[in-house]
Amino acid sequence: MIKVTTLVENTSISPEFRHKHGLCLYIETLKHRILFDLGSNGLFLENAKKLGVDIAQIDTVIISHGHADHGGALARFFEVNHIAKVYIRENAFDKHKIKAMGMLFDVGLDESLKKHPQVVLTDSRTVIDDELMLFSDIDTHKFHTKANEKLYAQVDGRMIVDDFTHEQNLIITEGDNKILFAGCAHAGIVNIKDKAEKIIGVKLNSVVGGFHLYNPASRKRESDELIYGIADSLNDGATIYYTCHCTGKKVFEMMKKILGEKIEYISTGRVFSL
Repeated sequence: MIKVTTLVENTSISPEFRHKHGLCLYIETLKHRILFDLGSNGLFLENAKKLGVDIAQIDTVIISHGHADHGGALARFFEVNHIAKVYIRENAFDKHKIKAMGMLFDVGLDESLKKHPQVVLTDSRTVIDDELMLFSDIDTHKFHTKANEKLYAQVDGRMIVDDFTHEQNLIITEGDNKILFAGCAHAGIVNIKDKAEKIIGVKLNSVVGGFHLYNPASRKRESDELIYGIADSLNDGATIYYTCHCTGKKVFEMMKKILGEKIEYISTGRVFSL
């Protein structure tokens, strides 16, 4: 049984837990105490204390991609924890920006942390052990999202539209239980799920993460056609979805019309088992 505790998300289950745009999930497996993303500031520490999670005992951190709302709190984590390995793609430390009002604004990580002794730079496929596997290198041809067109990365000294090769995803395996964790699914949740199932050779039991279908800055969501198309594609009868963050509550409600009880929304303070 895998236990997931939502430490940071855009919403919360009650006023007891402060919330903020971003994501941080605490995951307990048979072998590991994991943080999947950290959020942008120290809020994960505050909520962890309330939820009985000892951050000093975390042994594994996965940073899904190089945006501050997922890895901006890395320096705060290192102040508290001195034992965990932090797995992150090397180019996640490149400069990353978002275009708004015709200007580019920084949304990247602290580049100086790239050489921190706890940081492990990952490849497009990294097997940590028989429980944990990281992968990227996604074919992004299905369900292109317009929101990605506002996001940029520095490549060879030039700022270009981000191709999200710095994004990685986590597969956890416990026996026959196969769980996919995705941060923002910039490469497309359908594309990522397809790649995960190709790797493991069977259908996933559960998928947890944001689907990047809503932009809180502009308050705009992707088209109805795209949202319903993704929901239809995910509705394969085998997988349960726990979504959050950049999916947005309105998009979640739209997808629930198709997926029904197969999809749930997870907010800060929510604890559930997979």
